[in-house]
Amino acid sequence: MDNWDTWDDIESYQTHTGNTFSSSTTPTDFDQYYISYPLSHIAKTIHETGNKIILPASALNQLASLSISYPMLFRIQNTASGHNSHCGVVEFTADEGFVFMPTWMMNNMHLQEGELVNLKNTSLPKGEYIKIQPHATKFTTLSDHKSLLEKAFRDYVCLTTGDTIVINHGGDKYMIDIVETKPSPAILLFETDCVVDFAQPLDYKEPEKQTTKDDEDPTTKKDCKLFPGVGRRLGGRVMKKIKMTESNMLVDEKLEKKLEFKPFSGVARRVDGQPLAAAVADDHSNIHVDARMNEEGFNAFTGKSYRLL
Repeated sequence: MDNWDTWDDIESYQTHTGNTFSSSTTPTDFDQYYISYPLSHIAKTIHETGNKIILPASALNQLASLSISYPMLFRIQNTASGHNSHCGVVEFTADEGFVFMPTWMMNNMHLQEGELVNLKNTSLPKGEYIKIQPHATKFTTLSDHKSLLEKAFRDYVCLTTGDTIVINHGGDKYMIDIVETKPSPAILLFETDCVVDFAQPLDYKEPEKQTTKDDEDPTTKKDCKLFPGVGRRLGGRVMKKIKMTESNMLVDEKLEKKLEFKPFSGVARRVDGQPLAAAVADDHSNIHVDARMNEEGFNAFTGKSYRLL
């Protein structure tokens, strides 16, 4: 739609669409079209923070005749693109047929100076929950970002899901997306307490993991040799090298013989230190002891006895 220059153009458009007030009818809703300009056009940048607009005096007269709730709330729509949001009103001092709004609202609704907007009065439920997403991680690193956010919300009479608001601090402008609002997509912020949740900033990046030498897997190195060095037996003697193949490990035959386990090997001796005769094993099922032991025999409990006195 082309830009609108005069109030006569607006009246002609409203007559064509049927959105007019006449002396013979009593209006039940506020539904008007206005030419939009930023507040800087009338040097009222003091109202740049927040989402309150300036309407003409005729709008106040029309609203006064309606049964509306306070604070006054409006649904505002870009008639060309269909983008819409919600706002309040701060003054009724605009020229007839014009509406002036903060620059961020013009940008949020994709409005150019002189484009037409439609305003309708509305009511919204009190907000209970808000989820926001800063564009810059820098905002979340500010030591007082929560208090800044709380202070900024005092300038907003309402919030709409999908809006991108602006918070000014220290000469910087922080863009904040309204990701979600409850209990409805648009909520009233007047005299209410809301739970505010943060989504990850749009420019947030996962920190890159820095790999150190200690973190490297030694088995991935080309020259890696597992278990290097020389093997030694418990006696201190050097073990012969073990032959390796892809399927198994073979021990040198000579080493295998030396390492063969032989139980009870060596010379047996009696308690008194005298060597025992060698055992003769004629049969694997019988073990014969020294002939001398057989002749003497075994007598249990022999010897002198003593009383414990």
